[in-house]
Amino acid sequence: MINTNADIMLWFMLGIFTLGAAVLATISVVNVIRLRNVRLSWKTGKLGGYPLFSTLFMITVFIAGGTAIYREATSEILLAGMYSWLGFCWFTASYLATKRFVTDHGIVKNVNEPSQTIAWHQIRDFVETEHKTHIHYIFIYSVDKGDSPGKFIRLELDVPHYREESFKKLISHKLGRRIRCYVKEDINIQQFKEL
Repeated sequence: MINTNADIMLWFMLGIFTLGAAVLATISVVNVIRLRNVRLSWKTGKLGGYPLFSTLFMITVFIAGGTAIYREATSEILLAGMYSWLGFCWFTASYLATKRFVTDHGIVKNVNEPSQTIAWHQIRDFVETEHKTHIHYIFIYSVDKGDSPGKFIRLELDVPHYREESFKKLISHKLGRRIRCYVKEDINIQQFKEL
């Protein structure tokens, strides 16, 4: 099964990467479990809502594993099993990282990246533009209350149409006291374009 030094290095490296992927997937799952009062969530991956590369990797590994089982090659079956576990962990971490969560406390764009999480009280303004499959929001926020406009940060978020009404209600509820949003008056946006 393991003949040469190259085989030993391959199995060792595969073991390290598999362990690392398992740790990353576990951290992602724990971060999602730690979220409190989730009001809305949706998937945003490139392949029908799923992460593209990890999904393609899983499909490739399953094909290779099926071939190994057909050939009854023990070392290849074990290798495909380890790659399957690595791919499953990668898929889990990617899926949860690309999923968007909106809680009572704020917007979580990536559960593994705290800098992409903003609290409602940090948001200073927002802009929305409608597209065919989603509404694109740009939130302008600051880290500290006294930040100057030069230190404002933007967070972009695509909200699918099936979540649009719920998201607008939540924005109106959370930001309505500080930001005038979703008022019934018509605003002539032509006046803001350059002449």
